[in-house]
Amino acid sequence: MKNSLGKGRQEDSFPGFKLENRSLHFGSSPLGLQESRILKAQVSLFPECWAVIIILFTLIISLLLWTYSPEDSFLMILSELILYLPLIPLLLSHRPSTVVVMPEKIIIKRPLRKPVVIEKKDLVQISVTRNENRFLRWPMRLVFLVTLPIILLHTVERIVRDLHLEEAAPFSAKLSLFLLQFFIVAFLLVLYYIFELRAPYQRVLKVTTHSNLKVWIYTEEPEELTAILKNEKE
Repeated sequence: MKNSLGKGRQEDSFPGFKLENRSLHFGSSPLGLQESRILKAQVSLFPECWAVIIILFTLIISLLLWTYSPEDSFLMILSELILYLPLIPLLLSHRPSTVVVMPEKIIIKRPLRKPVVIEKKDLVQISVTRNENRFLRWPMRLVFLVTLPIILLHTVERIVRDLHLEEAAPFSAKLSLFLLQFFIVAFLLVLYYIFELRAPYQRVLKVTTHSNLKVWIYTEEPEELTAILKNEKE
């Protein structure tokens, strides 16, 4: 009876917090139980405004260069190379981030971007769920291994055919054509690489804030992080 009453009082204090298949109990912790944890982890955030800005910027610049550049100009090649630029920060940004979890806040230090600080008072919901990427990894690998050779073969055939038709075209036009045709293959390779980075983890810690920022932290022991946030030892 006492345990039930205690559990009810603790849950009322933080009604938005939950841990899938397991309750989180936030309460005052004894002195000496304060701790923090620093770890390297894969982190995803939504929304990611910087990604949208980079994509829109590169598309606009590439379209302008492609529209107003002569066919035999180096600017035609540049217009296609610019399309590959978002892939570089996309790869670099998915390097492991440094996550500092303290009882009062979460600090996420990401490559190429400014740190994200989430105060405990700003948290609306925190939950541990299974990582869907892990359960889909073998079907995704099979699909990728089947479709990528087909797409690659089709791309090579189109490049050879177009280069044959444009045999008299200048080298810059031929290289521009190759870069444009190969872009889809490069984009799929990057997406698959990101998928494989997250696939090994069985569970993921999801955090939602009052500003509707959603954070997914891929780590082997997400319960340790929730224990720190509630100021209790598991």
